[in-house]
Amino acid sequence: MTASDLFVSVVAPLHNDADIVAAFVDETIAMLRQHYQHHELLLVDDGSVDGTVREVERLLGMHAAVRLIRLSRSFGSEIAISAGLDAAIGDFVAVMLPDSDPPALVPRMVEQSRQGAGVVFGIRKDRAGEPLLLRLGAALFYWGCDRILGLNIPKNSTHFRVLSRQAVNAVVQIRDRNRYLRTLSAYVGYSNQSVEYDTLHRRARPRTKGLLEGAKLAFSILVANSLQPLYLAVGLGMLVVAANALFLAYVVVIYLVKRHVVEGWTTQSFVLGTMFGALALLCTVVAAYLARLLGEQQDRPLYFVLEERHSGASTDTPDRMNVVTNPVAR
Repeated sequence: MTASDLFVSVVAPLHNDADIVAAFVDETIAMLRQHYQHHELLLVDDGSVDGTVREVERLLGMHAAVRLIRLSRSFGSEIAISAGLDAAIGDFVAVMLPDSDPPALVPRMVEQSRQGAGVVFGIRKDRAGEPLLLRLGAALFYWGCDRILGLNIPKNSTHFRVLSRQAVNAVVQIRDRNRYLRTLSAYVGYSNQSVEYDTLHRRARPRTKGLLEGAKLAFSILVANSLQPLYLAVGLGMLVVAANALFLAYVVVIYLVKRHVVEGWTTQSFVLGTMFGALALLCTVVAAYLARLLGEQQDRPLYFVLEERHSGASTDTPDRMNVVTNPVAR
């Protein structure tokens, strides 16, 4: 298959992006037309409450090969990306975030994937613009994943990636409700390659996660993808039990050696605090896993589609259109 024969899909989640979606669509469509005769751009609206949908509907009349999928409410960017992957029909599928990922890099990543890489993912060169505490927390998270938990999450990797059709078919089979494309791409097992790039800033004030939001995301990723936190909690509990056993042995020795032993309030408080602290930690981790298991057992659909619109054609060649010219919203 030559590059001109490829069908390339681009999936982009949208959430209150009315101010930047036009620039993103213009740049992406221009790139696709320049490099690929057969292409599509899937915009998945994740419950936007601003003018995003109206702006996209205007763009549908200006560009061919654009599709809009509206979810019934906000399910989160990961679910929105999954909806896009479910609907994409390309031989290679690029996932992009409209506010930060450069369309010009897609052809290079597609070529790497065409040469045999199942997944080509982006790594941002720096985290400039983020709060210092968030950058430090991210560094600690990646270090812990690599050195302690054994999770293969490349440092500073992003959602920006290109997946082969084989990799897409594998990822969409995984219907976990708590989804993280960065870990799913590694889990499916196909060869991975990275591309380092400078992120764009289409907004004057880029959206950044707060420290609490980042910590919540990191904890969710760990619980969803590794049993190591549970094992670490169990190990800590065993250490506390062993320490408590040694302390009891010490109490017995003191009782046998000394005639008068005054029990100290500080010692008792320390022991009780240690034991109850360990129990609280164990209960917290176990409860997190139980909650995740209960959520998976609900077996609900990942998302619901409110409607789908498109501009009529998924190629710029009228005699090779694979989508009807008069779409009906559904």
